[in-house]
Amino acid sequence: MGDPLANRPDEVALRRDLAAGRFLLGVATGRWRLESIAFPHAVVSVIAADGIAYGLRFECSDYPRTAVTACPWDVERDQPLAPEMWPKGTSRIPLAFNPQWKNATCLYLPCDRISVQGHDPWRTKHPQLLWDPSKGICKYLAIVHELLNSGEYGGRRAVAA
Repeated sequence: MGDPLANRPDEVALRRDLAAGRFLLGVATGRWRLESIAFPHAVVSVIAADGIAYGLRFECSDYPRTAVTACPWDVERDQPLAPEMWPKGTSRIPLAFNPQWKNATCLYLPCDRISVQGHDPWRTKHPQLLWDPSKGICKYLAIVHELLNSGEYGGRRAVAA
């Protein structure tokens, strides 16, 4: 008997998006790269202005109908990224990459499934940053890439030991 999770519509949709042009264009242009998929999780690294690759571990259940959620991820150690290794910067960077938010389990972004809960004003204040099922995970990745390549980005909080 096969894997009971095989051929789940959400997994099929995620894999289709990760093999499609929008995602592959981000890979080809050096914006992000796929690290692994162990559904319902996918790990994708987003490349910052200084070349640091920040891993994000996405939880993708009910994809793309339901927004994903992602936490900064240590790709080498396969565990959450230590808060002292999160990106630093000004303005939007410490808001989005806030280790105190939800115990460092997600980014503080309107496109994040967990963060959007209880933030109804975001729907009118930041409609361009909300989850869009037609763009899927690439919408989230594009928002993170823009932040990590903005003038507000200030590098990594600490140097790996």
